Amino acid sequence: MTSAGDERLPPSIGGLIDLAFTAYLEGAPLYLGLALAVFVLCGIIEFAWTAGGPAHDVKVIVLGYAEMFGNAFVVAVIALGIATRIAGEPLARRRLLGASVERWLPVLGVSIIVEFLCEVTAPLSGLGELPDTPAILLATAPVVWLFWGALSMAGPLAALSGERPLQAIVTGIARAVALSLQPANFLRLCVVAFATIVPSLLQQVLFDAFARQGGAHAMFWAGFPIDALALGPTSALQTIFALDLVRRIRR
Repeated sequence: MTSAGDERLPPSIGGLIDLAFTAYLEGAPLYLGLALAVFVLCGIIEFAWTAGGPAHDVKVIVLGYAEMFGNAFVVAVIALGIATRIAGEPLARRRLLGASVERWLPVLGVSIIVEFLCEVTAPLSGLGELPDTPAILLATAPVVWLFWGALSMAGPLAALSGERPLQAIVTGIARAVALSLQPANFLRLCVVAFATIVPSLLQQVLFDAFARQGGAHAMFWAGFPIDALALGPTSALQTIFALDLVRRIRR
């Protein structure tokens, strides 16, 4: 990110949000198209693979990784597309896709680690089954949500780092957490965390509703459409705020 790119970032939180969605809408045909392609791929797996018992568990794992692999590429495209646009050096679509292929592996590595960390902390997030003492969630859930918000910026940072894949994975996560821990960045972290957690909350509500009605493919319909629609806007927001946090530290 050049200093010229830094200057194109607005100083206010409202300006950053507006820039994120403006930048997303400019590239929406590509960004949304790629997200929908991942959705279609997962839909083929979901409806073509009829399995029960242990085979169903394997299917769930395959579905999860298929979406993760596809979404990592989408995040790389969005991060690079928005960052180069802000820097005043936008890439043609073919060059953007080629550059994203090169940065796909670091983003995928970050995604796998972040998914693991989210799974570990999920019982304290207030999503899913409640613990024996639900009151503890009043203290733990906000902390977990902020932690997830910080981790959500690791993918864009890894895509934009230019480092070798392994190094980009480590530094992407480390930078995302370190930048988020700065007291001056707390309000910005809250915005990113809110944008990150809302799709998960919607998915949980829909899954509970579908499960009560006994509908088929409840997990798929509750989660994957929201992922496809929310991935682009949230990735754009996470990219813009990650760049802003880097700018603030530089200054």
